[in-house]
Amino acid sequence: MDNNEWGVQKGSLSLQDSFLDYVPESESINEYDNIILGNQIAFPLKFIYQVIFVGGKRGSGKSYTAGVMMEELERLGLQYVCFDTLDAHGGLTELGGVESITPIRGESVNMTKLTQKLRDSEKSLIINLSQLPLDQQQRLIGEYCESLLSTDMNGRGLMTLFEECQDFVPQMGRPESFHSIVRLCKLGRSKGYGSALISQRPAAVSKEALSQASIYMVHNVINTKDINALKEQMSFGTDTTRIEKILDGIGASEPGEVVVYAPEFLKDEGYITVGKIDRPRRTEHKGKNIDVRPKTVSMFSPIASEGDSFTSDYDFDSSEEDEFSLSKFESFEETGEPGDEVGEEIDNRYTFDEEEEDFSLEDSLTWIADEIESEKVIKKPNNGMKFVAGIAFLSGGIFLATRRIARND
Repeated sequence: MDNNEWGVQKGSLSLQDSFLDYVPESESINEYDNIILGNQIAFPLKFIYQVIFVGGKRGSGKSYTAGVMMEELERLGLQYVCFDTLDAHGGLTELGGVESITPIRGESVNMTKLTQKLRDSEKSLIINLSQLPLDQQQRLIGEYCESLLSTDMNGRGLMTLFEECQDFVPQMGRPESFHSIVRLCKLGRSKGYGSALISQRPAAVSKEALSQASIYMVHNVINTKDINALKEQMSFGTDTTRIEKILDGIGASEPGEVVVYAPEFLKDEGYITVGKIDRPRRTEHKGKNIDVRPKTVSMFSPIASEGDSFTSDYDFDSSEEDEFSLSKFESFEETGEPGDEVGEEIDNRYTFDEEEEDFSLEDSLTWIADEIESEKVIKKPNNGMKFVAGIAFLSGGIFLATRRIARND
């Protein structure tokens, strides 16, 4: 009997398998009239002047989704501006219709000139804000929104994407960018201007701005406050139980899997669908996790296998090999007992010679007292530190004295 026929499979269920009732049947999509984000997720061209929210925790695929959106807009000759706070979308400049700027500290941007350039050139633009402090990022975004609202784009639509939007239109606080983004969300549609709010934390984004969204694309979210914020915004016009069931299960979703809530576009599906952003990318996505590697290897670190790459603070010169080399531990690896050479080396390094001056516990304690007094003068540690130091030196003295007695025996 084949268990697969009865639904048995390795690993956990995917989001789509969990909610098959909400996954539409695959159908042919006209690529020239639709913004295609995946085999089952596509929107008509009026997508460009919608307010869209893209959410999900780090690594869930939200920035990848934003990248697919921008590639699709460029493919169809539609214009956009992306405020890229993490330098995740620089690869899009490989496309012919996309340019980028990277203002740095001490520089300003003439937003009137910028929006006029957008109008006249029909080019899309990545504004890399990663080199600027947050307050300057907020100021530039506020100036951009106001300038765009006062600019006539000659009847063309334009989408503006705000990465990490919780920093610019937060639920708590009112930075310089706040009212301008809210105005763009509320007034932009009449001018053909859309907005995409992208965030890890839905609960941290202003409800006033989120309430303007007509499309929600939600990747993996696990924080209870974030899930509740989404339930509040996505419950309009549909079965609340249905929304809750899907969002409660979204924490198990794989990267790229997404719940899409779009009442205006998904009427036949009950306003909601489940799918995956799997449109092949045409450019490199730079929003990847940092590859962290150890810089040094300690005696407690696992030995790196051949082919592993790591760097060390220390350069070991094999021509100046220490007598106490690792080769002397071969017998220890094989038998679990140190060889004669190892034992002798330990004795030579860490025990006293017979000719050395006699060592007594009284001498050790006198030396410890002198050390503590010296420490008191130099560093003036607190009583707790003096007590710890005294115990440490006392323990060392007792150990050495005991070892000396054992050797004499």
